[in-house]
Amino acid sequence: MRRIALSLFAASVISPAFAAGNLSGNWQFDGDVDGHPVVMSCALVQDGTKVTGKCKSTELGEWTISGEVNDQKVTLTYSVNYQGTDYTLNYAGTIDSSAASLNGQIDVGGASGVFTAKKE
Repeated sequence: MRRIALSLFAASVISPAFAAGNLSGNWQFDGDVDGHPVVMSCALVQDGTKVTGKCKSTELGEWTISGEVNDQKVTLTYSVNYQGTDYTLNYAGTIDSSAASLNGQIDVGGASGVFTAKKE
């Protein structure tokens, strides 16, 4: 009986974010915002529902990314300077059941686009 109670307790405290799997690892992002390609590689670390990491691209160098996971949904945000202008990119996507790919929308201050990401 005690073993069953412990199992039920453990199941109740495990974060729903892990139901979709863990996003920790290397990811390749490909997207488009109003005809502008968004291509980057990111090393993500998931701790509970929080996601942080470093991303880089040939065009922009390296920057920090952060976000959250809630069940199958993920949000990620980062800011970059492109040709003298600061931009904040907000990603809202869905994690596939194996946590090996993401897809969703990108919002950049009024402009929008789409993205896909694959875990390497």
